[in-house]
Amino acid sequence: MSINMSKIVGIFFLLIGVIYLIMAFQLADASIGSPHTPKIFPAGLGLLLIGLSLGLLAKEFRTSAQPAKTSGKASFGLEDVQKIGLTAVFAFIYALLFDRLGYVISTILFLEALLFLFNGFAKWKQNTIVAVIFSIVVYVLFFKLLNVYLPPLPFFE
Repeated sequence: MSINMSKIVGIFFLLIGVIYLIMAFQLADASIGSPHTPKIFPAGLGLLLIGLSLGLLAKEFRTSAQPAKTSGKASFGLEDVQKIGLTAVFAFIYALLFDRLGYVISTILFLEALLFLFNGFAKWKQNTIVAVIFSIVVYVLFFKLLNVYLPPLPFFE
């Protein structure tokens, strides 16, 4: 049995999930309503983390039983490091523009930049459609269904 990074990550997050689940059940009971209500969401997150970790471990143990075609090591090149750096720069610019331009415009620009970075300029139509539809749908969902007010368009204030 060989140990690779994915197995280590799976075991690590399995332990974190178990600890998180145990701590979720140690939360204080609610003083009004159902006493277990404050425990439901954290317990669900703990179970989700445990389930995903077990899925990762099962996948890794299944693939390790088969003969390996590659070394299994992740290699990062200069291009990958540049993409990570540019993503961080785009996120910083997005945070600066968020209140000034509003949610919709700043999110469209942010998603456009990321989609161009990862999909390339050849798919500009697809990138634009995804960025515009995603931004508008999320804005409407937050505004209408959740009553969460995101920064509006600057010319609608």
